[in-house]
Amino acid sequence: MTTEHAPLHWIQLELLPLPVFEEEFNALMLWWNPEEGVLLGEGSEFVLQLIDEASQAHALCSSSGGHFEVTDPLRKASELAAILAQYYWVIPQPVESPGQVNDSNQKDLDHLLQ
Repeated sequence: MTTEHAPLHWIQLELLPLPVFEEEFNALMLWWNPEEGVLLGEGSEFVLQLIDEASQAHALCSSSGGHFEVTDPLRKASELAAILAQYYWVIPQPVESPGQVNDSNQKDLDHLLQ
């Protein structure tokens, strides 16, 4: 017997500043819908500014000297990850909607904390 779950269209992004940015940036909790190209949450304006700057440049330079093309970071996970990884540790978590916790992930977390 299989139980099918509806696909989760939102991704909760917990953003923790990298050590070099801890004094400059706050930790953020955002919600991203890659199908709709939407980013929500307190602090999303700041992250959208970072995305806009990278989009205008059309490319990012990695710390290893490589280049990464930026075409549509609000719809492409690899591009959004490349932008965010310059400033934050990113902890993604699929959720049903903004502000909600994925029940199965919460159960797993609760089990680990017991």
